[in-house]
Amino acid sequence: MATAGLFKDGLRKPPPRRGRRMDTTPVHLIEVTPRELPGLQDTRGESIRSMLSADHNLTIETVRSITGYQVKAKLSAEQLLQSLQDLFTDPIIEQGTVNNSLLDVSEIFPEKPDLAIMIGFKPGVTDNAAQAALDGLLTLFPEQEDAQISTTMTYLFWGLPEDLDTHWLANTLHNPMIERAAMAKPEQCAESIWPQLSFPDRPPATFTSPATIDLEVDDETLIQISEEGLLALNLEEMQAVQGHYRNPDIQAQREQLGLPPNAPTDVELECLAQTWSEHCSHKIFAAKIHHVDTVTGEDAEINSLFKTHIMQPTLDMQQQVDWLLSIFHDNSGVIEWTKDWSLCIKAETHNSPSALDPFGGAMTGIVGVNRDILGTGLGARPIANMDVFCFGPPDFSGHLPGGLFHPSRVLRGVHAGIRAGGNESGIPTVNGAIVFDDRFIGKPLVYAGTVGIMPRHLPDGRESHDKTPEPGDIVYMLGGRVGSDGIHGATFSSLELTEESPSSAVQIGDPITQKKMLDMVLEARDAGLIQVITDNGAGGLSSSVGEMAELTGGAELDLAVVPLKQPGLSPWEILVSESQERMTVGVRQNDVEAFEALAELHEVEATAVGTFTNSGAFIVKHGESTVAHLPMDFMHDGCPQLKLESEWTPPVHENPIYPDVDAEGMGSILERIMARPNIASKEWWVRQYDHEVIAQSVIKPFCGVNHDAPGDAAVIAPLHGETRGAVVSCGIVPRYSDIDAYAMTAASIDEAVRNAVCVGVDLDKIAGLDNFCWPDPIESEKTPDGRYKLAQLVRSNRALDDVCRAYNLPCISGKDSMKNDAKLDGQKISIPPTLLYTVLGDHQDVRKAVSSDFKDCGDTIFLLGETHQELGASELSYMLAEETGGGIGNDVPQIDTTRNLALYRALTSAMDEGLVRSAHDCSDGGLAAAIAECCFGCDGGTTITLDGLEDVDNWAALFGESLGRIVVTVTPENVQRFGNIMGNHSVTKLGQVGDKETLEFTRDGETVLSANLAALLASWKGTLHMGGDV
Repeated sequence: MATAGLFKDGLRKPPPRRGRRMDTTPVHLIEVTPRELPGLQDTRGESIRSMLSADHNLTIETVRSITGYQVKAKLSAEQLLQSLQDLFTDPIIEQGTVNNSLLDVSEIFPEKPDLAIMIGFKPGVTDNAAQAALDGLLTLFPEQEDAQISTTMTYLFWGLPEDLDTHWLANTLHNPMIERAAMAKPEQCAESIWPQLSFPDRPPATFTSPATIDLEVDDETLIQISEEGLLALNLEEMQAVQGHYRNPDIQAQREQLGLPPNAPTDVELECLAQTWSEHCSHKIFAAKIHHVDTVTGEDAEINSLFKTHIMQPTLDMQQQVDWLLSIFHDNSGVIEWTKDWSLCIKAETHNSPSALDPFGGAMTGIVGVNRDILGTGLGARPIANMDVFCFGPPDFSGHLPGGLFHPSRVLRGVHAGIRAGGNESGIPTVNGAIVFDDRFIGKPLVYAGTVGIMPRHLPDGRESHDKTPEPGDIVYMLGGRVGSDGIHGATFSSLELTEESPSSAVQIGDPITQKKMLDMVLEARDAGLIQVITDNGAGGLSSSVGEMAELTGGAELDLAVVPLKQPGLSPWEILVSESQERMTVGVRQNDVEAFEALAELHEVEATAVGTFTNSGAFIVKHGESTVAHLPMDFMHDGCPQLKLESEWTPPVHENPIYPDVDAEGMGSILERIMARPNIASKEWWVRQYDHEVIAQSVIKPFCGVNHDAPGDAAVIAPLHGETRGAVVSCGIVPRYSDIDAYAMTAASIDEAVRNAVCVGVDLDKIAGLDNFCWPDPIESEKTPDGRYKLAQLVRSNRALDDVCRAYNLPCISGKDSMKNDAKLDGQKISIPPTLLYTVLGDHQDVRKAVSSDFKDCGDTIFLLGETHQELGASELSYMLAEETGGGIGNDVPQIDTTRNLALYRALTSAMDEGLVRSAHDCSDGGLAAAIAECCFGCDGGTTITLDGLEDVDNWAALFGESLGRIVVTVTPENVQRFGNIMGNHSVTKLGQVGDKETLEFTRDGETVLSANLAALLASWKGTLHMGGDV
């Protein structure tokens, strides 16, 4: 951000200071700060001080905070004082002033700060705290219906380093894409001249009548129209649109409607761009692919990866089971859980918005996927969240291209957004992961997932997963209003990130507004008032109404009645805006009165905006004028199928260079392995989520005597008082794709299943989600390696097909994000091909759920599964490559699904008999890391013998990541029975649970690794503990 921009709102001089007037309404400034009391901390200020210390090694003596409320209203002095006391402050722990700077009250701040930085939102950016304050103000003074409020946050610094760049500090504390900042330097602070920001009046939007877009131009101009309009349509797609308007029948129809006969309106073109975007229509997965394998000589054509390798296996499995209720066509997948209840699950990505505004992008992601659950069937209740993040290393010290945030800042912002969205919605976060790799610096991956529950049947007898709209049903927009935020979100996410990426694509969710809407929707569902529902996500009304219109054969929409955040929005902006907290609902005409009364009761805005029809067209009006008329078949089936080229040639890597070390040296290697961000404890971050709200958590994120050992999967008991449970787990290993995306995908699925097995899942009722995030796989001038990247996608999909069929694991929902590249400073950064696989399964009795921590001294430790010489792309190989050179090897772990599934079934059978004390999956960091984590759980070390591991060297025995392996413990009295059940499988006795201060591994009577357990724990906990004492 330019330095000049920092000061455009200027500084304010000492009081007396009266509210500034904007138009004819005064703006009053209310400031609030925490009191200085024993045991009371200014948590906002302290978190900033801690962050600057942890992320930037910056020592600052003290940081304090002042929350500001700019109240634009005609309030008397008495009303202002009442609002300060009754609304804006908690007088026990806070103190505040009205129209007077707290910094000039010597009793509160006896010493002037060295620096003051005020931060506030730009006009038009969602300000949730301000909205909550406005709700409170209107409760106190209902007549103030025209009042407006904005918030600011001022940070005050004492004891700054002398050479500190204050402009750098200001930029570190705010995001110039959505926020403004003003600063008072030491010389101004000394003179009591404090920073000031003007009230963020939203500039009036300029209404533009629908324009006609002339497509009778050459190909170069067609592409120019697409690029300049952020349409994300390629030449063939633009030509398809061009051809549609050349059709004589279409021209004649449009002439009768008063529309331009041979050219689209901007409303129509924008609507098609949203519907045909990669984000919404998944064109690469639907493409016709010519695939060549240079190793096997294969030369084949694949007609749609989705239909061939994702949809067809699930349809085949659907013939064998009766619990797959809704797959592929709704907002989330639905399975029958019990005879009375169904479960649904969905995971979304919010990568591009999170790169621009980590907090807002992530919050929008989690509240958005909550709405996907609410919009499933006739409405489901979200009951659990999951989140998986992929970032650049938090300690990254290399060159950071201009326009990118440092990975630690992205991590903090994304985490805060997910935390706020989940905690403020009252939905627990129960499962997740964080992955680090240099290549996620350009674009982070932010996966947000939610599990929902719905009754199998509604009181009126309908199955809750079936939508039942009919022509004539009234279309309602429910919840928030439409604004300029989120315009082009769908098309933007279909493009690579550049310096010109639009800030309008960024939004900030409002969990409180959404919670009111959720409660109202579920009550309306149970009253039989809802016939169809979906969320207003990507593409806004154009997608939500357009997609549901397929169920009846058409719809008519009037944009003139859509409630707006600000007047003056043009019709195309209203249609495609992705402003948050909105649902689209279909209601029978005779239920309209009851539906609107229920909405009013819950203080939820409900507006009738159209009607479902069977006209065969999506008709959009603005008042009396028709601004769009799109035939349903062209809108949803008119996008040309992509034809792509794929060519697989496997990469060849150098082998790792293994150092010559003794047992202590090997212990030091394990200590460094445990400190690597991919393996290190995420407790500091996870503890900030609420995973106990609604009281259903059984197996929690952490376990063990000190509640700090990692869990493998979440087990929840959604029905209070009942022992039937559900399991949620995930698997993600992007580094394996550096060798082979087939192996990466197989490992991700196996890890998710293995984690679920570790807690005792019912393997006869498991379902999965596939979430692909890929770099651009289309060969072009800017992606010369597109054929290779597409071949990686082909191999990944084939692995998904093979492994899911072998595990009887249907994919019931999923998502793909296919343009995860950033081009900044002329440098292209592409993510590694990544699959997140999530498993949702049944647990017959949560009382039998098993946790990962070792329990009692003397329990026997077993390793289940086979260990092979497979160190390719392991965490060890990457660490050694960084430390000593060499490569990552080529022996990536391979999967044996038949052997694994048989072992998993035997293990869950043993768990059902109560024979297993603990179970922990063996994955990142290998056996040594898994044993260390189990020891953390019982706070005691042990001696492990590797004698039973044959045909592998010590490196593979300790740090290899072979698939299908689980570390379990069994009490001495149950060893024989456990052995009988597991007799046909690979079972290696490793030792006994102990209480030593060390962790040792021996082989053939010699100690090959020795490490102090406390040192391992400190390394494991220290890396990602980013504030305060460890």
